[in-house]
Amino acid sequence: MKTLKYFSLIFIGLLYSFNSLGQVPLYTADAVRFSQTDGGGSARFVALGGANVSLGGDISSISGNPAGLGFYNRSTWAISPVLRIGDFSAEYEGQNNQNMGGNFQIPNMGMVFHNRYEEYAGSKWISGTFGIAINQKQSFYNNINYRGTVEQGNDGFIYDFTESSLFPFLTDNGFREFNFRNEIEDVANSDTYTYLAYQTYLLQTFTTNDDTFIVDRYDYDGNTDGYLTQSVNHRENIDSYSGLTTLDLSYGANYNDVLYLGAALNVNFLNYRQVRNFRETPDNSLLNYMELNEETIISGTGAAFTIGGIFKPINILNLGFSYTTPTFISMTETQEISMESFFIYNPETDEEDVSYEEEVLNEVPAYSLRLPQKVSVGATAFLSKYGFVTADLEYVDYSSARYSSTNGAFGGDAPDVGSELQNTFNLRLGVEGRWNILRARAGFAYFDNPYRSFDHNRQSISGGVGIIRKSGFFVDATYTVSSLTNPNITAYAGSDIITSESNISNVRITLGKNF
Repeated sequence: MKTLKYFSLIFIGLLYSFNSLGQVPLYTADAVRFSQTDGGGSARFVALGGANVSLGGDISSISGNPAGLGFYNRSTWAISPVLRIGDFSAEYEGQNNQNMGGNFQIPNMGMVFHNRYEEYAGSKWISGTFGIAINQKQSFYNNINYRGTVEQGNDGFIYDFTESSLFPFLTDNGFREFNFRNEIEDVANSDTYTYLAYQTYLLQTFTTNDDTFIVDRYDYDGNTDGYLTQSVNHRENIDSYSGLTTLDLSYGANYNDVLYLGAALNVNFLNYRQVRNFRETPDNSLLNYMELNEETIISGTGAAFTIGGIFKPINILNLGFSYTTPTFISMTETQEISMESFFIYNPETDEEDVSYEEEVLNEVPAYSLRLPQKVSVGATAFLSKYGFVTADLEYVDYSSARYSSTNGAFGGDAPDVGSELQNTFNLRLGVEGRWNILRARAGFAYFDNPYRSFDHNRQSISGGVGIIRKSGFFVDATYTVSSLTNPNITAYAGSDIITSESNISNVRITLGKNF
């Protein structure tokens, strides 16, 4: 490994011109990724499609509608581990790629402490409940894996990674000429990927007839003005991890068993990690293959407030409302990139069977992201002692998402992501049937497309069962299948768009006890 260089990014401009979410700008995609939530919570509420605005008496109320805490009549603890199994598909250069993976986490745990207002004799305020919980509102677990072969085009060269790295040198009239070699290095250092390609000899220096210099692909043949590569094979694996987790401190109160009011402080912890491994194998006799590895880590903390209410106009009907303020998150970002080239023969150095490696650490100055506010309404109709039907409608103000920085993180104006997004209405439906100590549940959730110009719909189907024991111990189990069309990405070579879909199955179990 030659060196470890530190680039203070002018917020990744050229760097992400290759490593962007395809036609969806990178920061727009991040704003959506970090704003979307599936609610998380207990297996019970997940089985109901995540509908919880007009329901209560569940640990999920701490992180959902805090008014639901007012339904408690005793203290409780609960913990909810989850196993995720992903079925991923990707299309590249006409080749369909399938992949599977797994992920285990404990995304939700919490406790509620119930208190009756016995000292306020004659008051219609019956009780209050304080809750504290850790809840993963969104998991970033995902995988995109593709491979395919790109053939030489009609223009005589193939558009591979090396060709993508040439743009600082190209002019309208052809290649830029340099009088001195150090001038080449100044331009090569201006862009991360070009720097890596130049340091690992994927871009090489050629002398012209008038003793000036040009930089071209390693497989450039100056005698015939052609290139030795006819086709290249691309292969990439992209893994995403972690999630958006909140520490929620909530309080809900019961007024005369008719009105339930609540408020919560939501402390947000954002952790996003993406690992990409890209390999390019050409058919020429010079380069065996090149490999590019990237690890991006984005972390941040922020806070928001949630208020809510549930009203029972009649015994068999609950009407709920909740509002979550915009969330302001202070963020840091680093990206570590390493590149290796494995040459069969390097004509510039006249070496055989040699490899070169270079590494770059990009550190982004701190910046902030404002996540959109959310408004939810819901209704639950009880079917006597046999169960209930519930539904939520959620409004998300995506167009209000904003980036900001006071230290030049963006190298200019902050990305105007709000103009690329639209406000959405998300729908959640659930039904629960009861028989003695047994519960059976089913749910559906639909998340509308937040992009103005791209498709990105999500939906999930869920089902589950539960048992409530007289001892106060309860257990719930839920199976959920979530389907997601990922925003398109481009290969590093920029030769084609990769379309991909993710189907993730979740098995979630909640264990808890009243005390």
